[in-house]
Amino acid sequence: MLRSFLLITTTLILSSPIKSAEPSAFNSLVAVVNGQVITESEVRQVTSTTREIIIRSQPAGPERDKALKSLRKNALESLIERELILSEFVKMGAEIKGTVIDQDIEKIIQREPFNGDRNKFLADLRKTGMTMKRFRDMRQKIIAVEMMRSRQAKGISVVTPQKLTETYQKHKGKFREETFARIRTIMIPKATQDPTIKLDDQRKLITDVRERIAKGEDFAELAKEYSKDSVAESGGDRGIIGEKSIKLRNDLKIAAFALGSGKVSGVLEDNYAFYLLKAEDKKLGKNKSLNDPIVRDETNKLALLELRKSAHERWITKLKKTASIRQFDSQGNLITKSQKASSE
Repeated sequence: MLRSFLLITTTLILSSPIKSAEPSAFNSLVAVVNGQVITESEVRQVTSTTREIIIRSQPAGPERDKALKSLRKNALESLIERELILSEFVKMGAEIKGTVIDQDIEKIIQREPFNGDRNKFLADLRKTGMTMKRFRDMRQKIIAVEMMRSRQAKGISVVTPQKLTETYQKHKGKFREETFARIRTIMIPKATQDPTIKLDDQRKLITDVRERIAKGEDFAELAKEYSKDSVAESGGDRGIIGEKSIKLRNDLKIAAFALGSGKVSGVLEDNYAFYLLKAEDKKLGKNKSLNDPIVRDETNKLALLELRKSAHERWITKLKKTASIRQFDSQGNLITKSQKASSE
């Protein structure tokens, strides 16, 4: 979790200007880890893009609030973890040379959206209100954390036969030949040419259709009556397709193949429409053997990832036991406190 949050931070900072309408909240203290401060601005920088996606893609309500709360919690945990690791980095007496940071920033400039244009990079940096010094400090932290993570993972390179078998059994579903099913869809657009029909009307319509299906009405007949996609007249029938097919949009395809044969999805939505999916005559692909060289190699990689993740979690738990961690609410009140264990 930490790695993905740290790597995404640079992109977020350079692509999402931070609003400062609430400067006191923006710069407020949210945690102190071994004397190092984490502010609200850091949490917002990490979560800004994903937060916007959640807000745009989910209707206001308990589910969206839950997703936003989870996003913020995970971001703060990642930032706390970052400071724990940086404390260990400092204890080791390690340092990141300036030339390493220079090379790191140059790599960022060479990638999209800058494509080698340093002036564009600097202009975007200024738009965010971030100085080059602050950006270098941020990159220095990211490099240091990655070095420490790599150091921890380096010693885990061998998977035992037992662990290999356990991992294969756990992920057996990944190693199958292609699964096929007949997929049906119902699509209700969010916007229509009739100005009297509102978004809530369309949401109620798709919900009512789902309830009628649950009570036993035929999916195909309801698709003919209400669906507005290209296969409505054929009862929403998109034919027999495979998991790897490009005949159905990927997110809908994933949702469809997650269904059991004869089952109907809940209401799905994107920015433009609501959807119901049904999988029929689903035929699971045959499982591939662990003796298959490709399967064995992929299983070995998964097992290594699991072993390294477990080792990393044990390491972080150990660091937390000897750390001073304080967290604060939006009013600056102390809500959790973890003191360093006293030496005996």
